[in-house]
Amino acid sequence: MRDLVLRKAVYADIDLLYLWANDKDVRYNSFSPGTISEEEHKAWFERVMNDPNEIQYIMIKDSLPIGQIRLTVHGQSAEIDYSISNKYRNKGYGKEMLRLVKDKIMGDRPDIKKLTAKVKPDNESSYACFLSGNFVEKYRCFEYMLVANEGGEAEKRQETL
Repeated sequence: MRDLVLRKAVYADIDLLYLWANDKDVRYNSFSPGTISEEEHKAWFERVMNDPNEIQYIMIKDSLPIGQIRLTVHGQSAEIDYSISNKYRNKGYGKEMLRLVKDKIMGDRPDIKKLTAKVKPDNESSYACFLSGNFVEKYRCFEYMLVANEGGEAEKRQETL
């Protein structure tokens, strides 16, 4: 798989990224699982392309787009968000993308010293990718949504992430 490269996203990638963003598995594994409208996507894409703290790459194999990885920079740290095109999943491309982004970011943004990621508990593929890429699990985040019931007592409300 050494024939893979990351290239910076360009405006011509807007439709491809929109298609990937609304893939059912990508939405399921997202922390914002609702469908994305075309207008929302266009506004998001414009912001990402013009924000120096957002770095968007497309992974290419033999001139074909395989997936995307975006880094959101916070000081010397950058949070990773990535996805692989449906037809290329479960073939090791996620691991390769993480390997490539480490090298790429060291050249493109040497000010970034740490890469982080958030993964939903049931996203076992991403969890395995990060562990195999020598990422260390630092903490787990828990939520409990409170709403008052008719008697004024706290009542648990289940929400799908």
